[in-house]
Amino acid sequence: MRRNRDIWLLSILLIVLIVLSIWSVSVGDVSIPFNELFTILKGDLSANESWSYIVEGRLNRTIIALLSGGALSVTGLILQVFFKNPLAGPGVLGISSGVTLGVAIVVLGGFSMLGLGSNLSLVCSGLLGALVILSILMVVSKFIKHSITLLIVGLMLSYFSSALVSALYHWADLEQSRQFIIWGLGSFDGISSQNISWILPVVLFSIGSLTFLIRPLNGFALGEDYAKSVGINIKTTKALLILISSLLTAVVTVYCGPVAFIGIAVPQIVRGVTQSKSHQIILPLAVVFGALFALLADLGIRLTGNVLPLNTVTSLIGSPIIVWTIIRMNKRS
Repeated sequence: MRRNRDIWLLSILLIVLIVLSIWSVSVGDVSIPFNELFTILKGDLSANESWSYIVEGRLNRTIIALLSGGALSVTGLILQVFFKNPLAGPGVLGISSGVTLGVAIVVLGGFSMLGLGSNLSLVCSGLLGALVILSILMVVSKFIKHSITLLIVGLMLSYFSSALVSALYHWADLEQSRQFIIWGLGSFDGISSQNISWILPVVLFSIGSLTFLIRPLNGFALGEDYAKSVGINIKTTKALLILISSLLTAVVTVYCGPVAFIGIAVPQIVRGVTQSKSHQIILPLAVVFGALFALLADLGIRLTGNVLPLNTVTSLIGSPIIVWTIIRMNKRS
């Protein structure tokens, strides 16, 4: 009965997500009728040629919102299981700050990663920053008993990364600084079809690969000793989880900025709506809820005239959820 309820919930959420995605492409400063929208999406000529460019921009924005929301929520879910901490997330643990530092080195410092093109260089430097922070956290976690202490370490790493970013401003010109500040506010807008053509397979492959790690995730959720007892390869699983979570965080953060609260808030919403302990249920729910969260945040921005930064909206929605999580943790203890 419980499993059927979760399947029904997932099905309803998928329908809502599809409907909102179609509406997201239609709504905006210029409203496009649905019949014209479907005509353009099929590749046929529209009565108004300018609508084709508008639809392409909105479609790209919708796709990147769905991918980013799903990726960040899955990353938060992995980290919360990995560190056994419901407050763990790419932002709270300092992973997003590591990506930000990597991006700042390229954008503000003017360094190119291995002589690669600008986009690939940004992704590589962001991924390296995420891996460095996660590796430090892994080492430190072996000597720390309390999960709250680990969050404080993550916060200190964030401050350290932010200090290095501030120092890089001295080597940047006014235009570079302006671009970096705007990027830091977060946005799903302005990402080209060319970039999406490779972001899409990377995110889908990374999330899809987690279907082969459902059993290890269930084992880790019950403790590392239990995972060992059922024959799970701890070192390999840890390495894969670190790589996937770092890659997802890096790809999203490089193009959308350090998006706040999705990675930490959505897993709490999922655990609040399902009683299942299996990641066979929790994982797809996290993906769908994350995509829905990000799409609703972006729709809120567009319906208010694009005046609010993305992180303002996600913080307004996500911060009460985190407060509720902390209160619930204290009641349990």
